Amino acid sequence: MIWISLIVLAYFIILVPIQYNYIKILKEKQKKMNMSQNELYDNMSYEESQVHYHYQSNLFTIPASLVASIIYKVKHAA
Repeated sequence: MIWISLIVLAYFIILVPIQYNYIKILKEKQKKMNMSQNELYDNMSYEESQVHYHYQSNLFTIPASLVASIIYKVKHAA
């Protein structure tokens, strides 16, 4: 049982920086294109929307995505 916990923890630790970079790229793209978040998502191609879904909405990535989002907001609050 401890091995499963360690694997889940390692997965989480590895995934947080990946999610953080993805969020950072999305925010930079949003700023560069001068669009709201909804407009950016509406203008995504099918392929981009599928990648976004798998990065942000997968059941196994939601905890890491939430932590990465909080870290991004704290770092860029000022």
